[in-house]
Amino acid sequence: PIIVRGLTRYFDSQRAVHNVRFAVPRGSVLALIGRNGAGKTTTLRMMLGLVEPSEGSAEILGEDSSKLSPETRARIGYMAEGSPLLPWMRVGELVDFQAGFYPRFNRPLCRAVLDAFGLQPRSRVRELSEGQRAGLGLALTLAPEPEVLLLDDPAMGLDPVARRLVLEAMVHFSQQKDCTTLFSSHLLADVERICAVSYTHLT
Repeated sequence: PIIVRGLTRYFDSQRAVHNVRFAVPRGSVLALIGRNGAGKTTTLRMMLGLVEPSEGSAEILGEDSSKLSPETRARIGYMAEGSPLLPWMRVGELVDFQAGFYPRFNRPLCRAVLDAFGLQPRSRVRELSEGQRAGLGLALTLAPEPEVLLLDDPAMGLDPVARRLVLEAMVHFSQQKDCTTLFSSHLLADVERICAVSYTHLT
């Protein structure tokens, strides 16, 4: 489902990512490890076709990342770093808004993740804690039941309880849905806890 071949990216003369290569087998969980600023976010964005690589290529679900069709994008779940959400909406409104884009949106699954983080439909997004925002972002990412899940440092800045909830929900979904998961992190302890297959280290 995921093949990355020599992805490299320069910003002017600054090299942000150099010759990253890996493949993720179906149904497995793989971690992309590196310190802050090592190029993890840029790598994920190149894989999604959001940033053009200077060299190399990537494929997701058999399609070149630079030419992903809307149908293939609908099969990919992406949670960006920091869980960017619309702050003026209520939780329930944001769920309804997101569900409108995905015919397979699984509301019971979404509700289960929201409940795990103690989220109420009437709560304003701007009033949520960092852990609750991460839980909401994860619920919205998992509910369309993606076949490929890309998470950019999903536990960044969270307290230990919220971090554990995020990681456990991610792994549970991957196991139940046979989803191929790639997540980035700079916390080796989190990676060792949930990655039984392999990891790629960015330096």
